[in-house]
Amino acid sequence: MDIIKILERIDLFKGLSQDELNLVAELCEPRQYQADEVIFAEKSKGKEMYIVTKGRVRIELGIKGKTDCATVHRLGEGEIFGELVLVGEGRRSATAHCETDCEVLSIEQDGLLRLFEQNARIGYVIVMKIASLLAARLKKTNLQLVSCFLWE
Repeated sequence: MDIIKILERIDLFKGLSQDELNLVAELCEPRQYQADEVIFAEKSKGKEMYIVTKGRVRIELGIKGKTDCATVHRLGEGEIFGELVLVGEGRRSATAHCETDCEVLSIEQDGLLRLFEQNARIGYVIVMKIASLLAARLKKTNLQLVSCFLWE
């Protein structure tokens, strides 16, 4: 697996130089999961974010008082998830469930934050991209919430 080629195609890392991409690539750990396997569970402790390199991942929220979950996102190749641990307290806000066999890159929070301290430009580029991603996901969630109220 050529991690650099994967990182070059992902929006989160656009704008980084080849040397900067090499530093990020050193933090990436390839992992494989089977279809129906849970990568992490809602409310569990988390210390890494993930990049889908193959397969599909479903992001689910538990529904209070119900045994079912609500699917809030479906992610495919090149998309990231679990990024909230970089800016939150470390508890997962949702469950990441593999819809198919999946390959992902895992990036641990501690290593990434250390890299940000050592290279402020990398930190700035990535954090701004994460902020943009979170804003887009929040906007989508708000629209979903409004559509739920319209059906009442």
